[in-house]
Amino acid sequence: MFSCIRICVLALLFTVIAGCATAPAPTTKWHTHRAALDAIDSYTAIGKVAFISPDTRFSANLYWQHAPAQSQLRLTNFLGTTLLSLTMNDQGAILVDDQGKQYQDTNPARLIAYLTGAHLPVEALAPWLVGLPRTQDRFSLGPDNRVAALNGAQGWNIDYQDYSAETQPALPTRITLIKDQQTIKLMISDWTLDND
Repeated sequence: MFSCIRICVLALLFTVIAGCATAPAPTTKWHTHRAALDAIDSYTAIGKVAFISPDTRFSANLYWQHAPAQSQLRLTNFLGTTLLSLTMNDQGAILVDDQGKQYQDTNPARLIAYLTGAHLPVEALAPWLVGLPRTQDRFSLGPDNRVAALNGAQGWNIDYQDYSAETQPALPTRITLIKDQQTIKLMISDWTLDND
């Protein structure tokens, strides 16, 4: 009797868990999906990032806002304290560290590497984050006709592990970027498309 009740409870629990799982993004046609990604003008992505290398290992909350004229990256710790804030435009980049000190450079990736030891391809992040290859990138599609893997011209290998069914078009929620001995894991929990 007890084992029968326990089996029923376990079956019910598994049913509830399965029902709570996020539904996968539906299959699309690549040219339709790519056109929808190309049409994204401005967006905001919020989530978490982890940097893993032989010399550097840390994680942070991620806030990325992209617009044609300017992009901003902000990393915060679990208390919400800003670790760094990076603003980029055609003239270059300004980085503000956790002490409020400002640094400027024409190369935003160099600024981040100088202050954190982590390499992040911020110049290519705007298209890569939404799953859009650049002209010089090589890529392969998954069974859903979205980018599953991308080889960037800068030597980055990118694996798109999951897409959200809640955005239109479907946008990545789990991305891993690897170059040499560095790995960057991104988990995007919230997408906002700011197009007019």
